[in-house]
Amino acid sequence: MEVEVVSKEFIKPSRPTPNHLKIHKLSLLDQFFPSLYIPLVLYYTVNEAEEATRKAKHILPLLKQSLSETLALFYPLAGKINDGLSIECDDEGALFVEARADFPLPLLLHQPDLETIAKLLPCPAAWAEAKAGDRVVMVQATAFACGGVAVSVLISHAAADCASFSTFLKGWAAMARKSGGAPHPNFDASSRFIPSKGLAEEDSMSAIYLPFLKTSRCGTRRFVFDSSAMARLKAKATNSQVQNPTRVEVVTALMRKSIVAALNKVSNLEKPVGMILPLNIRRRAVPSFPDDSTGNYVWVMTVLCSPEEKDNGLPDLISRYREIKDKVDGPFVKGFVGDGGSVMLSNAVREIGESFAGVQDQVTITSWCNFDHYEIDFGWGRPAWVSTVGFTEEMQNRPTDFVTLLDTKSRKGVEAWVFMGEHELHVLEQNEELLEFASINPSTLLTTHG
Repeated sequence: MEVEVVSKEFIKPSRPTPNHLKIHKLSLLDQFFPSLYIPLVLYYTVNEAEEATRKAKHILPLLKQSLSETLALFYPLAGKINDGLSIECDDEGALFVEARADFPLPLLLHQPDLETIAKLLPCPAAWAEAKAGDRVVMVQATAFACGGVAVSVLISHAAADCASFSTFLKGWAAMARKSGGAPHPNFDASSRFIPSKGLAEEDSMSAIYLPFLKTSRCGTRRFVFDSSAMARLKAKATNSQVQNPTRVEVVTALMRKSIVAALNKVSNLEKPVGMILPLNIRRRAVPSFPDDSTGNYVWVMTVLCSPEEKDNGLPDLISRYREIKDKVDGPFVKGFVGDGGSVMLSNAVREIGESFAGVQDQVTITSWCNFDHYEIDFGWGRPAWVSTVGFTEEMQNRPTDFVTLLDTKSRKGVEAWVFMGEHELHVLEQNEELLEFASINPSTLLTTHG
């Protein structure tokens, strides 16, 4: 299945950025996270051939015009990475690639092919670090033979976390629909989380990742928990101490348990695994930060997973997960605010490093659920599927094994995209408890209601 690039251009904001906003300061938490490009792909089907022909004539101009108008509001996203302190809002815009696929979209949706999905990106930079001079945002719109279209977006983590990414996409879609209610993103993060003029590497996320750098061949597996499996999994995860577990809680617990078992089996060593669980802190602040606060409003919870966890019940794991999450409360978040934030950050990173001493492997499980990705309608309906992207040959030096959780279309199930070494994935995909609830890379057409 081939994808051909038709054209490349830069979409500039519809109006210039005011001079006093030309340099966008990164916040302390922006500096903490690596500037990796986060990838997301939205797939839109068109069923009627006549309608497909009609819409194809205005889909691309509409995407470009509405993106231009949206970038005027999200002005740092029209800029380039300057250094570890700022983004230069030069108004050169976002890279926009137009591409054409020689096959119908339903073929890809019927049997998702991870290598083909990677071809839908504007460049092979997913999960790679954005360097000085790189654009903050890159987009590709791929037209399929059936009239369907895929919109893929890469955005640097330096400018946005997953919640901000979603705010941007929903704002872009609303602008395309001309539905009113334009977003009003807030870029005041640097006034809350005061940046450090020289954030030391030992105080960054890299310090947590680097001891566990993986150079072995990485693979990707997509495990899908549909609505019926989710109901059974929630029932298994419920007891008198753990009531009403969420989708994210039960899938995180099961993936955590299964991955620890796989890593220990491959290494033939019974050693603990360090687990990183990013958490949106907007609503954990007191008072809470607005949902349209743009930038990185995330902290990383950590837990040491013992080899014995393979024998633990899901309720026990969820109970521990809730205890850790409860520690990220109002006073904790307040510690990052103001001039004392850099000291708080340094102490927190040091504590994480000490807790992970002697750990052989590290895994990050991040949730992109409940960000309304399936509500992103540019004017021709909601997505048939939303995915991330697997690792390619260019992405082999990954900082850590990790798992990304996404909603299924019904929002009643969860897709778990797992990025690990091929040997570990081979063991993981044979885990009987995991396979009791999850299907490996099923057709998205079969999981529409899952």
